[in-house]
Amino acid sequence: MISQIVAGTALAVFARTAENSAETYYNYTIFLTGLTGILAMIPALYFYRRDKVRRIAGGLIPAQKKVPLSISETVLLLLAGAGFAQYGNFLMAILQSFINSSTYQESMTRITEGKSLFMMIFWMGIVAPAAEEMIFRWLIYLRLRDWMKLPVAAVISGLIFGIYHGNMVQGIYASILGTAFAWILEMSGNIYSSMLLHMGANIWSLLISEYALDLYSMKYGVQILILIYLILLISVVYCLTHFEKMCSIRKKKRMI
Repeated sequence: MISQIVAGTALAVFARTAENSAETYYNYTIFLTGLTGILAMIPALYFYRRDKVRRIAGGLIPAQKKVPLSISETVLLLLAGAGFAQYGNFLMAILQSFINSSTYQESMTRITEGKSLFMMIFWMGIVAPAAEEMIFRWLIYLRLRDWMKLPVAAVISGLIFGIYHGNMVQGIYASILGTAFAWILEMSGNIYSSMLLHMGANIWSLLISEYALDLYSMKYGVQILILIYLILLISVVYCLTHFEKMCSIRKKKRMI
């Protein structure tokens, strides 16, 4: 709802003040996405805290402080998120022969062309993932989890996350990652785990888009990419096994 209000207002303003309103809108899409995210965080955080009080009162989760993530776990989650994104890209490359993604690719090119990498990382790699995790994992997934088992709640929340993106290309990609993020959130028992995964995924996608051609043209560029893929694969596997062990130690008690 907030995104629709912001986008609709922006289009109306651009239509009245700019000669080429559509092009102007594309130029400001990244900023508008970030602004939407910041506005969405406020009610999302309010409803999450209200839900948490209810869960504690109902005995669904213990009334105790969560153990913060260590620096090594934070780095691990960022790398694992990048790994999920990379292997999601592999899947999408395979599906390209079945899905027409030209419209989506053209839109993304118009949105990101000429933009500062640091600006895109801030709005699309940090702000947007934080807002989306508050909505789709902290609220939608955890509310589903109150009534459903982990696999069902994770898949449903992942599908809703995919549908939210509004196109087939991002929909499949986001559904898979959303399901994985919900599972890791549950395994880790820390709400910030999915947020770090999401940030790692988005930042990695932005970096790959910016520098992939340079790597392929560099001497030993392919070898460097293979090394990066191996590091990401190891981080994904370690992240999954590490949090699986933590979950077993807690005897699958919810800590979120």
